Amino acid sequence: MSSLETLALFVREDVRDTVRERQFHLLVGIFALLAALMTYAADRSASATGGEAELIPSLVPIVAMLTPLLALGFFASTLVEKRTTGALKVVLGLPISRGTAVLGTFVGRTIVICTAVVASFLLALALATVLNVTVDPVRFVAVTAVLALLGTTFTALAVAISAIVRTTTRATATAFGVFVLFFFGLWAQLPTALLYVRHGFSFPETTPGWVDVVAALNPVAAYTNLLAGLYPDLNSGAFVTPPSEPAVYERPAFALAVLVGWIVLAIGVGYRRFRATDI
Repeated sequence: MSSLETLALFVREDVRDTVRERQFHLLVGIFALLAALMTYAADRSASATGGEAELIPSLVPIVAMLTPLLALGFFASTLVEKRTTGALKVVLGLPISRGTAVLGTFVGRTIVICTAVVASFLLALALATVLNVTVDPVRFVAVTAVLALLGTTFTALAVAISAIVRTTTRATATAFGVFVLFFFGLWAQLPTALLYVRHGFSFPETTPGWVDVVAALNPVAAYTNLLAGLYPDLNSGAFVTPPSEPAVYERPAFALAVLVGWIVLAIGVGYRRFRATDI
């Protein structure tokens, strides 16, 4: 069996694990329920005002907040849980490498989170055709893809956490810390705090340009910049304000590279630490 066939087999079994453990059903159910509620709320609001509501602005804020949170919450203990139960030792006793375990887990969980996001949007689309809610098909496809990419990025971070830590408690705590760090803007405060300490606990007269570059490396900021570059009128649903006049590192192309970079970096670091860890 080739390495690609082994990876495909691992991915299939990993997705089946989420089905057996009801994670898949729960994720799809949460996203679908909220999408249905937001679509209905948009219709009621339009009916009350006599106007016409659009589907995407109603969905983006809640889905954008839930996707990183649920990806981290559901997937951060994936590998470490198998390690503590001994299931991982059995898996690695087969002709399956540690790299396949990490990459296969990432691909499998990415399929699950992306399916949940896409399914919720399709349900909302079906409801929108019945209710008084308009849908821009181009915007619908583009925003769905951006949110799926956001989910993929945080799935990579969750799998990396699970590959590095040794207990489910640490995995949960680390996942929560990562969500707070990125989603609530604490990442942007780190370089400012470093400058404050380096200048004798006082702020310098001018702020170096690299501070803003570091802030743009936040995956949530990158998602916000990507969405704002495509559709400036949309609320990203993140506590990061898109710039009115974006610099090069705040434009969609750079933001897309940042998100892809986080995926590659997270899986690479997670695999390297996982390879050196005793099971």
